[in-house]
Amino acid sequence: MSSHSSSSSGTQGIPVSIQPLGSPDIPICAELSAAAFAADPHTTVKQLGRQPYDMFTMARSSLEENLKRQNFVYVKAVDEQGTVVGYAGWVFSSAGQTRASSRSTGNKKSVTGEGGVAEPDEPNGRGETEADPIERLHSLEATDTQYWLQNLVPKDVPCMFVVGLTVSPSHEGRGISSALLRHGNAIADERGLSIWVHSSHQAYAAYKKAGFETRRELRIDLDDYAPRPPRDGEPTMTGEHDGRWGQYVIRYMERKPSGG
Repeated sequence: MSSHSSSSSGTQGIPVSIQPLGSPDIPICAELSAAAFAADPHTTVKQLGRQPYDMFTMARSSLEENLKRQNFVYVKAVDEQGTVVGYAGWVFSSAGQTRASSRSTGNKKSVTGEGGVAEPDEPNGRGETEADPIERLHSLEATDTQYWLQNLVPKDVPCMFVVGLTVSPSHEGRGISSALLRHGNAIADERGLSIWVHSSHQAYAAYKKAGFETRRELRIDLDDYAPRPPRDGEPTMTGEHDGRWGQYVIRYMERKPSGG
């Protein structure tokens, strides 16, 4: 990725520079992911499973792998003190994209259909019962994601996917998400590409503000999968200490290119 930066100001006011994200940035970006998801009930419930679900390790491994690939673009948001306060990433589908600069990428793998997963029917919401309820949750979400990729995203049409959007909890609501998303939107508009995203419940408002529209929803009653009720201090979707985790909504969203 060639050097590229731009200045952006959030609606509530702090200027940030959008710069290429490199290998030295991986630890701090992984820390940002872990901090950002610490207050996410969906993530908290998944951490109750038998298999480790460590956001720091997952984010670090993902960044280490994806930064090696030519069809991924990652950028960081840096404040005036030089602190990384957020980051985002996008991947180009394999349908004809060629890398030319920090605003274009190469023709490696498509994120659709990897792993040879057969096209599923409309998911019925549960799938097979497994011993670990969190594994059932993973299975449900994996099936629904494959349905989205294989049935809603147009085949053989070049596009982009958001593969990450994270802002430091101490800088939320200060325009960082908007600045990062504007960068990706500009890349897409230059090439006339749609952008797709698998949005968390918390990020939905930011994507909607950036021009994304919901194409599908997956509503999850977290209490159907959590092996125990929430404890005092743990985040819930209800925001109350009523013994319930509440309902979590995953949204599959699309932003069409400007003028598209």
